[in-house]
Amino acid sequence: MSDSFNEQEILKLLKKLDQVSRSQEMEGTGASPSVSHSMNTDYEVSDGYIKVEHGKIIVGNPTNGGQFPTIKANSPVKLLVDGQEIRKETKVSSESVVEWKIEENSLFEVSVSEDKLEAYLTINRIQRCAWLLEQKTPSLNVTLTAEEDLNIILEIVNLQDILTIVENMNIKMNLDVAAIQAEILQPSFKPIIIGRGKAPVQGEDALLELFFSENIENIFNEVRGVMDYKNHMNIPSVKSGDVIAKKTPVVEGLTGYDVFGNVLLPDPVKEIRITGKDNVEITSDFIVIARKEGRPRVTGNHIKYFDINTAYIVPGNVDLQTGNIVFAGDVIVHGDVMDNMIIESLGNIYVSGSVFNSTLTATGSIAVKGSFIGSHLYSGYFGMFYNRLYNSSKQLIEILEIMMENVRILIYEISKKNKQVRYGQVLLLITESKFQQVRDLVKELLEVVSSLQTYNIDNLQQLKYYLELFLQPPKIVEVMTAPRMEDFVRILKEAFMRVALSQESHVQINVNQGQNSTLKSNGDILIRKEGVIQCDLYSAGNIIFLLDNAVCRGSKLEAGDTISAMYVGGITGVATSLKAGNKIIIRKMFEGRVTVDRYSMDIFDPIEGKTFDRNSFKRHNWKAGDSY
Repeated sequence: MSDSFNEQEILKLLKKLDQVSRSQEMEGTGASPSVSHSMNTDYEVSDGYIKVEHGKIIVGNPTNGGQFPTIKANSPVKLLVDGQEIRKETKVSSESVVEWKIEENSLFEVSVSEDKLEAYLTINRIQRCAWLLEQKTPSLNVTLTAEEDLNIILEIVNLQDILTIVENMNIKMNLDVAAIQAEILQPSFKPIIIGRGKAPVQGEDALLELFFSENIENIFNEVRGVMDYKNHMNIPSVKSGDVIAKKTPVVEGLTGYDVFGNVLLPDPVKEIRITGKDNVEITSDFIVIARKEGRPRVTGNHIKYFDINTAYIVPGNVDLQTGNIVFAGDVIVHGDVMDNMIIESLGNIYVSGSVFNSTLTATGSIAVKGSFIGSHLYSGYFGMFYNRLYNSSKQLIEILEIMMENVRILIYEISKKNKQVRYGQVLLLITESKFQQVRDLVKELLEVVSSLQTYNIDNLQQLKYYLELFLQPPKIVEVMTAPRMEDFVRILKEAFMRVALSQESHVQINVNQGQNSTLKSNGDILIRKEGVIQCDLYSAGNIIFLLDNAVCRGSKLEAGDTISAMYVGGITGVATSLKAGNKIIIRKMFEGRVTVDRYSMDIFDPIEGKTFDRNSFKRHNWKAGDSY
């Protein structure tokens, strides 16, 4: 093949070069460059372009592998490509739908505070003008910009437009039209208040002040370093005429309204209802005054009952000679509680000696100066729950109500056959055939009632009468009627409620040391001296060991809030378990298990000065079954 062009080839090349030249001239005069691109597709790489003319955006495609043009916009221009807002540099083509608009704040805004008590007007600008998109010559990369044409005013702030918005928003309370007009004339361009509501005035809860301690504190005194055994019971006491409490009544709040005219109610106030028993007077201005000497106390939750507790005093030991003690008040024992005895108090129990293999239940607090061995101590809710009068009455009420319904149905069925039968006869039949356990409950309750030292004497005699009646089948047939059964159940419920309402709010079990025992309190348990060995302790509040060298060995402790122990575990061979709802503080622990909330771990090697709570478990990623 010849290396030189022939004449025809040279002519063709000249023709094409001439076409390119004309195309470039046309581009310079504004003719569409797409034509020139199509003419040199076989020879040149050409990038795409973007140009802006008279507010319109024109895109040209690249040829022969050239680059696609990119576009972005500077505020306040908002760029949209194919209907989507674009916030960064984006490639486009001639097929793309490229649009623009101006993004600017409204001339003014009307807003309402979060509490709806104030309405605001903010003027952003006095007028709105037209915007012109700046011209851009064809370029591969284009940034859209716009400028405001102050000669073309499209909108001006006026009073009526603002009032229309305010009306549409239903803002109507204390509307300040003058403030709106003044802001239009001399705008501050800051939020101004144009409407006000009125906040409700909050009321005040009722307040109850107690002028006596509900807890057992320092019940055993020392005089010059020597135990004062003569006056060793420092029990809270008042005289007749003493003020024991004062209630500050609720102060009701006042309603308000928001800027829309809606009523705003104050928060509900909390009332405290108080009532006094026979030994307490409540004046018209809610001052609570003692009307006899004794220990003041308050019971109940929704209604606070004030009473002056009398005390049953045992000068020596509680033993077979004294018998079990059931008393509707405080019980004070100056000696020991000997083996297999029971003390049931509808108040506090104070023991200056020790407790051996016995059960103490108190609807208030329990304090034992000596030791407790092989015993059960229940205070507050647990003192109520384990109280035999409460427990037996509750069970007997439930069974008697079922029996009464069975008797009613059976008598009704007999009457449909035009026959008659005595109520007592049907009651006895049902008792012997279906409810034989009633007699055991009746015997137990009769034993408790017979040993009860103080009670409403009339109700006590009536209750004893019905209980004894149920142990004599012939008399049931002869005497018992439907009204008498209802009366029996009513008296049982009164006895049950008397115990239930005796539960005090702030209770403690306050002891020194003990072993092989169970202690339960819906308040705190305080161990003041040597500690506990092989005991079960449950407190709805805190379990606190106060002596620096107090021990806790082979025991199971559970507290609703906090356990603070000194020396835990040891050589007993029985594991020690500590469980708390909030926190466990340990001075030294040899072995055992600690649980806080749902987190637990086993201790196999001695630890010192540790505090376990939810956060410490989470930080170390401990969980049930982990060891330390």
